Amino acid sequence: MKYILYIFLVFILGACYQKGLEVNQGKLNSIVIGKSTQEDVEKIIGYPVRKTSLGNKEVWYYDFTRISSFPGFDKDESTVFEFNKKGVVVKKYKTTGSGNSNPLLGR
Repeated sequence: MKYILYIFLVFILGACYQKGLEVNQGKLNSIVIGKSTQEDVEKIIGYPVRKTSLGNKEVWYYDFTRISSFPGFDKDESTVFEFNKKGVVVKKYKTTGSGNSNPLLGR
């Protein structure tokens, strides 16, 4: 009976998909608007998944997707940092996917 349980657990746990870098609230809170720099963000969180420029700002994105075998545990979010010309954080926030049951369909 234990073997059946082990096989079931391996199947359930193996049916998960995860991609990207999840930024937890503690790391997000350690980045201070108006004080933290690009170097600080890279040191605390790591290199961003993608970078863009919007006017005078540089924007860094940390995308994260998790598809679970259990409903309600899926996650699709981006943590975003906007920097001024001096490389100082001027804005930080999280965005979420489109609300689809499958987060891969949201982007």
